[in-house]
Amino acid sequence: MIDRRSFVSTGVAGAAGLFMPQILVAKERMVKTPLMLDTKRMAIHDGPGMRTTFFVKGCPLRCIWCHNPESIHPDVQHARFKHLCKRCKKCTFSETTCPTRAFKVYGKPWTIDALVAKALEDKPFYERTGGGVTLSGGEPLFYWEWAYEFFSACRKAGLTTCLDTSLYAPPAAIEKLLPVTDVWLPDYKAEDESIHIKCTGVSNKIIKRNLERLVQAKAKMQVRLLVVPRYTDGADLIKRRSYIRSLGIRDSDIVELEYLDYARSKYLALGMKDTMPPK
Repeated sequence: MIDRRSFVSTGVAGAAGLFMPQILVAKERMVKTPLMLDTKRMAIHDGPGMRTTFFVKGCPLRCIWCHNPESIHPDVQHARFKHLCKRCKKCTFSETTCPTRAFKVYGKPWTIDALVAKALEDKPFYERTGGGVTLSGGEPLFYWEWAYEFFSACRKAGLTTCLDTSLYAPPAAIEKLLPVTDVWLPDYKAEDESIHIKCTGVSNKIIKRNLERLVQAKAKMQVRLLVVPRYTDGADLIKRRSYIRSLGIRDSDIVELEYLDYARSKYLALGMKDTMPPK
């Protein structure tokens, strides 16, 4: 299991065992390089305008309502969707040859140059709509050194950047990303700390500190509030809105997100325990 406290306090994941991310040495520093999960082109809900969203694999949180369970573990995972499987006599156990797409591999290596080249394919759409590149996950700030390099490359190529994040990261990560991030999309999960710990496995104290730093830096942002019935609706939702408003964030920059439990088949396909609350 990931040592989340070590990650936040040092900025380098203190992980061990199954959840140890890939680590590379660069300029005498430990830089974590993520595997990539997916690319979503023509995205319209991941920041301003039309965007290309890249998803990294790996997250230090364990949200019980996670709708992308394949993004939690930082290593490669293989999934088999039983409802699609036809149990072919000559099964290849391959994502590329399965006729019903019952097999899926989550986590593939990409270079920063390749990601930027992919994003540039849609540059005309960004220019017309005010869009650009969004980095999501998983948790991009789990790989904050790499994220800085990626966003720097995007900026150099004339692309705007947007970061979709839980803000669970060391303060050094925020300071590093501020100069190269045009828009922040913080996901503020719960105001009550006991609820936050129960539902995500971590405290929200560092998250609040980082959110307040973004406000202080006058960063452009849209704060997202997931509304999970019986967990983060009602009183906690009211408290979250009150806290965010107290920071000077406008209502127009606060967005409530409906909870959907459509990911249950992914949990089953990955052999993971389904922790999603009932809708």
